[in-house]
Amino acid sequence: MYLRNNRVGIIDLSTAEFSEEPLEEISGFDNFSAVRTCDGLSARHGRDALVLGTGVLTASFVPAACAGIIRGIKGQDGTSKTAPMLGFSGVELKLSGFDFVVIKGSAPSPGYVWIRDGSIVFVVSESIRSLDSWGRTDKIRADQGDAKIQVLSTGPFADTRHPCARLVSNYWAGEDKAGVGTDFGAKNLAAVAVRGMGELELAEPDKHFEDAFMLMREHIVRLGENKGLASYSDMAGRTDFQGLVHRHVSCYGCPFPCRSYLKISEDPKEFKLVAKEPGYLHYDIPSLQKAFEIGLDAKGATDVMIKCARAGIDPACVLAGASGEALRSSSLSVEQIISNPSTVGEAVVRNFEASFDDTSAYEDCLGMGLCPRYWSKVGFDRELVRSFAEPLLGKD
Repeated sequence: MYLRNNRVGIIDLSTAEFSEEPLEEISGFDNFSAVRTCDGLSARHGRDALVLGTGVLTASFVPAACAGIIRGIKGQDGTSKTAPMLGFSGVELKLSGFDFVVIKGSAPSPGYVWIRDGSIVFVVSESIRSLDSWGRTDKIRADQGDAKIQVLSTGPFADTRHPCARLVSNYWAGEDKAGVGTDFGAKNLAAVAVRGMGELELAEPDKHFEDAFMLMREHIVRLGENKGLASYSDMAGRTDFQGLVHRHVSCYGCPFPCRSYLKISEDPKEFKLVAKEPGYLHYDIPSLQKAFEIGLDAKGATDVMIKCARAGIDPACVLAGASGEALRSSSLSVEQIISNPSTVGEAVVRNFEASFDDTSAYEDCLGMGLCPRYWSKVGFDRELVRSFAEPLLGKD
């Protein structure tokens, strides 16, 4: 299958057993929608299954073809949580040799799922529970000896199954607004780590490259100058925010990044890149908006979001139960709020999901493997995107 591995990896945490099945044999398989395929796999493997998937265009040269998807555990009413996998996680998953991964059961001991080179294992790690999300990412990369491993980690809040627990992508939060982190906690799963070193075959690689290059060039001309997160949210254009910007960061294949890295403990004009940088990568627009609404400045908002990411909790939930004055005066610290989960307010917010007013358009875009934020800005056209897929797949 062009641009596919034709493999679904399955791991049962209760037994640590790994198996796989051909993607093409899945009942109801839709070649263009990772969302619908995740639904089919969830129905096939049970309501408690977590499903990670990639779109048909994930890892292609189509602009911003970085997206994967995580389907959470189905609720009693049959609904399931959905979170995008952006950055490089979706691409790494596809290059690991699997198009989709199903995680079943609950682990008797804490640990993480390790996906690479056509293999999936559960690594038991009793000590990982003592670490925050940043520590879990660092530990996994050190254990496996590769700093480029993409880690979807949880923090202490997921261990308690708190409803505001969120997944953290490497060190940054904002993709999981649905609470998939809570589902990880229910499975005694501290993280999913993935590294892809494989290759994908295209039906017409030269034509695909040429078409994708021309499309990207058209987008850049139309979009104009990129200002990082400020190109997608006026809040990031504030003077105090801009004064802390160190650089703008894009996901795989994106010519118009929506992520801005702010430094708060070092001069943002210092461009020496180090392993432990004193700052944070902002792309969580709803949480930033909430921080500004309660009166925090950009530095204060960044500090809050760092602490929340380490704890594995949605900053919007923390900020919903606090005031800017209390946080600034230290009469109520973020640490105090986080240490008492009962004081954390529940805030239902959307981030990348808010890119489209039409839910079906959002799911179509994500299901193809494309970043919803980027494609909502350039204008998502289903038929245009499908036409670009033809040189990849070798069929209409």
